[in-house]
Amino acid sequence: MRILFTSHDPLDTPGSGALVDGWVHRLAAAGHQVRVLCVEGLPHDEHEPHVRRVFCHPTDRRAPLRLARPALNGSDPTTRHFTSLSDRELSEYRDALRVELDREIDLYDPCIVHVQHLWLFGHLVLEAGAPYVISAHAAEFAADGADRRFRRYMQEAAENACRIFTHDTTAHSGVSKLVGDLEGRVVAPAPAVDDLPNIYRDALNERFGRLPPNCDR
Repeated sequence: MRILFTSHDPLDTPGSGALVDGWVHRLAAAGHQVRVLCVEGLPHDEHEPHVRRVFCHPTDRRAPLRLARPALNGSDPTTRHFTSLSDRELSEYRDALRVELDREIDLYDPCIVHVQHLWLFGHLVLEAGAPYVISAHAAEFAADGADRRFRRYMQEAAENACRIFTHDTTAHSGVSKLVGDLEGRVVAPAPAVDDLPNIYRDALNERFGRLPPNCDR
């Protein structure tokens, strides 16, 4: 299958970034065509053909977004929490992600997009019209509790997801309060990586009655 992962975190950070990195290597080793779109801080010269990066940095002129990388975890002093973004900064961040996401979908034509966090990427994929699943974690619900600007994005992305995987009890409770069980589309506990392709196929068949071209292997 052609699988696109998205992450607001770099692949070398603990949590969702490292989780995606592990999935990518396992699925690629199993023969799937896997790509990643992620957000990073300081631009660097690392080139991985399967990774597209959106760079954020407050002073480096190479970065298209002139702000510290937004994050849901406030433990890294080089980042800014999403709730600290002004409306203008949030709009610029979403616009930059939209451009790169649309480019990746146009070039790569993924069978499915797997989004980390019930957050902004999920809503952008919804706007792009690509099928997607979401991995939900506790952090986005803590941020939503502090800043309700994100509630619409979360709710609409959740309602239209093919599946939502909840990675902890806080996320599962948050999803349940937000949208219920979506007629069985909320999955807990989150599946093992080797089970993901079959779950993707089942979700696509359920939603569309068929699989996209060349996505049935």
